[in-house]
Amino acid sequence: MNRPLDLIIFDCDGVLVDSEIIGINLTRSLLQQYGVTIGFNEFCIEYSGLSWDILIDKVREQKGVIIPASINQTFFPSLFTLFREKLTRIAGTLEVISTLSIPKCICSNSSSEQLEFMLSLVGLESMFNGGIFSAVDLGPGRGKPQPDIFLHAAQMLHAAPENTLVIEDSVHGVTAAKSAGMFAIGFIGGAHTYPQHREKLLAAGADVIIDSMFQLPAEIAHYSAE
Repeated sequence: MNRPLDLIIFDCDGVLVDSEIIGINLTRSLLQQYGVTIGFNEFCIEYSGLSWDILIDKVREQKGVIIPASINQTFFPSLFTLFREKLTRIAGTLEVISTLSIPKCICSNSSSEQLEFMLSLVGLESMFNGGIFSAVDLGPGRGKPQPDIFLHAAQMLHAAPENTLVIEDSVHGVTAAKSAGMFAIGFIGGAHTYPQHREKLLAAGADVIIDSMFQLPAEIAHYSAE
């Protein structure tokens, strides 16, 4: 029996573009200026995939430090500058996505402005015309790990959540996908992949793990054949 597949949802940072490693290193560097030292693995496990505001609030709460709101004025201009210098797309994204006939979209915690900027830099923007969704646009408290952005995209694109496949690289993203009732593929092919990445995504509920975008077509075929 073939399982219907209505929609494929891609996260952006760390799945389509290799931006997570850039953002992680910049954030850790800025936080050190306020006396907060967070190891790479700890950061990936605890904070990757969160929206910036939620991330900083979580650091304030967990580390018991005062971080002024002015950190935003430093972070985002620096991030965009680094993107211009260093951002690349994840290997295989252009080749694989260009062959997909199933409806597809992007769901991200990044702002619409940042998504447009990143995707245009690496030549992927045209592949998702009308299908780029930012949790920021939904309002406060609705980003991943909440399922809202995934459910919003499914509703907008007339897809049943149970017939939707999500590709995510973070614990928070996988958590959101499973909370939305969707099939979650954990992706560990970005430069920010850490030793426990596979295990953490599986523990969050990922149904399968891939470490290369070139493996995605086989997983889609396997999903549809079940």
